[in-house]
This record gives sequence, C-alpha cells and structure tokens, in this order.
Amino acid sequence: MMKRSTSASLASLSRLEFNTEWLDSVFSGQARVWVGFSGGVDSHVLLHALVSQISEERKQQLVVLHVHHGLSMNADAWLKHCESICSNLNVAFIAEKVQLEAQASLEDAARNARYQAFQKVMSDQDVILLAHHAGDQVETLLFRLLRGTGGKGLAGIPQERVIGRGGARLIRPFLKVSKEHIEAYADQHKLVHINDESNEDERFTRNFLRKSVVPILQTRFPKMEQNIASSAERIATDYAMLSQFAQQQLATWSNEFGGLDLSCIADKPLQERLFWWRYFLQGNGVSLSQSQLESVEAMFSGAEDKQPEFEFPLGRIKRHQNAVYVLPLDQEIKLSALHSGERFERSFDSVCVTGSDSCVLKARPQGASLLMPNGTTRKLKKWFNDCAIPSWWREHLPYVYDGDTLVAIGDLWLHPDYSYLKISWRLDLSLPFPKNT
Repeated sequence: MMKRSTSASLASLSRLEFNTEWLDSVFSGQARVWVGFSGGVDSHVLLHALVSQISEERKQQLVVLHVHHGLSMNADAWLKHCESICSNLNVAFIAEKVQLEAQASLEDAARNARYQAFQKVMSDQDVILLAHHAGDQVETLLFRLLRGTGGKGLAGIPQERVIGRGGARLIRPFLKVSKEHIEAYADQHKLVHINDESNEDERFTRNFLRKSVVPILQTRFPKMEQNIASSAERIATDYAMLSQFAQQQLATWSNEFGGLDLSCIADKPLQERLFWWRYFLQGNGVSLSQSQLESVEAMFSGAEDKQPEFEFPLGRIKRHQNAVYVLPLDQEIKLSALHSGERFERSFDSVCVTGSDSCVLKARPQGASLLMPNGTTRKLKKWFNDCAIPSWWREHLPYVYDGDTLVAIGDLWLHPDYSYLKISWRLDLSLPFPKNT
C-alpha cells in the first residue's frame, strides 16, 4: 500500500520541483505510477517535470496513459504525438480507445469515459497522477455554484482520492499551481504540446467560464485563484468532518444488514430528511443529484405496504420492514439439476442438497401451497409474509423440486415427507437477507 505523505507535492511552485518525501510516498512499493497524458501543455509539463526528477529505477514503475476519445479529427495524430513524446522520454506508454455513452453533457460523458479507462488498467495499489491546476479549481467551483451545488461540490476538486472500489489512488500534484507557472515551464523547456480545438468552443460552460468570466473577475480580484483554492480546502475539511459525524449517527440508526430505519428520520423536516438520505447513500457509494434525492425521499416516504424501487447505474434502492437498503443490480436466476453433495454456485447464493440425485432447482412457483410440520398448509405468498422474506429475495430463493413436487426452499422450509434431505444454503452478503424481527 502506498504510504501517505503529509508533505506538499511541490517544494517550489515556480520551478515545479517535487518534494523528495512526496516522491518517496508515491513510488513506494512495487505498484505502478500512472500519468494521465492528453498531450496538452498541463499533462506534458507534469510528465516532463516528473521524469526529470526521478531515478531510472523509478522510471520503470512509471506508465503513461492516453485516453483516445475519438471526438476530434485530430485524435489519431494526438495519440501518435503522445506515443512519440513517451518514446523520447523512455517511459512506458499505453493508449485506451473509449466510446462515449449517451449523456446530456458531452463533457460529462468524456470525463466518465476517462475514469472508466483509468479503472480498467489500474490495479488496487496503483497511483495515477493528473495535471489539474489552480485554474481548473476556480472553473470547477464557479461551474458547480452556478449549477446549485451543495457542501460536497463546494469542496472542489480533491487533491487526492480513492478511485474505483480497490485501493488505487488518484493524485493531483499541480492543484495549487497556476497556469502561468505551467506555461512558463513549458516555454523554458521548449515542450511541444497539442492544442485541443474544443477548448476554444465557448458553447461548453467550462470554456466560457475560463475565457470570458474568469479574466474579468481576476482584473477585480487578482488573488481570486489563491482565495478560492483556500476556501475549497477549508470547506473540504469541514465537509469531511461533517461526513464523519453523519456516518457515526447513521450507524446507530442502521441495522446489522446495512438498512437505514426510516422511522428514525420520519418526523424530521424535509431538508433534514434529505440530508440524512444524502449521507446514507454516499456512505454506500451512491451519489444522486438534488432532484433525484427528492424523488427517492418522496418515493420511500409512502405507505409501508408498497414496494418502491429506485434503480441507478450500479445498483438499486429498496425498502423492507420500513428500512431502506442499497442493493446490487438484479442478476439472472440460475436453475439447474442438483447432484447430491455438490454445491451449485449462483449470483447471490449457493446451494447443496445431500440425500438425493433427483433434485432440481426451478423458478419460483405461482400459487403454490406449503405443507407445514403440523399438517396444515400455507399459501406461498402468505408464508413469505409470515417469514418477512425481503421482496428482492423472493424470486432468487432456491426452490428445490423432486419431479413436480416442491420439496424445499433453501434451508427455510422442508417438505415433511422429505426429511431425509439435507439442504445447505449459503448467502452472498452483497444481497442482504434481514431476519424477521
């Protein structure tokens, strides 16, 4: 694991000289250090400055990653330019071609594609360095303010954060460096860089802010960059502390299966309920817009006998016994013959039947009745309610048949005439199964 350094990344902003302690922390261990490289002036300066200040041994850990979006007619030429630069610097180079998903914002689609490319090539302990600078921080804060952001957005671009679900980290060593310092370095070292024509198109909000708004503000507020960066840093600290306290409180309101008890927030004003929803979801890796958050809150504040579901790209939100859960996306149900003593693995569980070679897993039966140990029968739907089976498990339960006879449902129910069967059912913790309380 990469050691966390308390030192700033740069010892000198004007010379773009890296702190040796920071370099030691980034290049510790055997993990690879990636540099996101568009070929523009910012990433070229980052790569050149880094390569100039590390040993040949550390250069072996370095890998340059270029993401080819295919948006420009010059994209292929840019790829060749980046490959040539890396060849001259004697560092490893990888290019990833991506296809953009349909989204309202082309900028968002391109950014999401880049981050997906990062996660595709990086291992859990790797580090990737990006060349965002102080000017980017200003644009980001202004952009988010105009969109109506909350505390997390006002924290700005983080200097460092985890990327993906592993331990890989993304670091921006130039975040406090001005564009002027970067361009001066490029001029001094005569670096040849590409100019993306899309950066001149003021139909994109960030370009409009950078070219038409920020220069006017800087004439009135010369220290705007430093002041905004300082504010973002303080807000980031405050937000991190608030998030920590919120998660501590949510832990007391959540059950052992990760479900948030809605009765704990039901009597609070709407804005407070939205606050707790936001932090509960963020704690589960889900970030929603304000309008989505309001929709979710309204959806799950309805009658408890309803079964609302909110699906997002990587999962879904559902309710059970007035607690809400963040669940993985549903998966195909695997059905198969079962061989005695052999465990059959499925998306969210595994099942093993001992005592018969004629058992088969089938789909959930409709209108079935279960014979209980006392000789009475119970409709399957009523039995679900008696046992408080979560709605998301009802289709996925292992329905074990012998011929046309339903003989077991996991280890929850066993037909009295088939007591010789032994059922071992193991659940994957990714899909919670709250017990009946």
